[in-house]
Amino acid sequence: MTTTTNPSFTPTADDMEAVHNGILVTSYGEDGNMLAIGHHDPHRVLDAFNHLAHAYGLDNVADDPNANMDDWRDAIRHGWLTFHRGDPNGDLIWEGKAATENTPGAVAVTLLDVA
Repeated sequence: MTTTTNPSFTPTADDMEAVHNGILVTSYGEDGNMLAIGHHDPHRVLDAFNHLAHAYGLDNVADDPNANMDDWRDAIRHGWLTFHRGDPNGDLIWEGKAATENTPGAVAVTLLDVA
């Protein structure tokens, strides 16, 4: 019996939507959630997320010109994921799976949950 595995990888700029302020960022899911590679200061990563939102034609992650950092502080969290390549014939380029710091291949991430 042959078993195929999908090893984890660390995303590069080619795997993400953009790099802002040296931070690799992308959106994920259908709600506008965002992900950055690495654990980052909330102010710095929110600035990178806002740049990505601008690329979508939004004012910022809230699409509200009056929103401020305090409105989003609780939506930003640090975590760990393992990244795996998607099916080359499917819609999924890669997927992130929940992990811990001790999981082999785990990558530190900063997440913004907008929903």
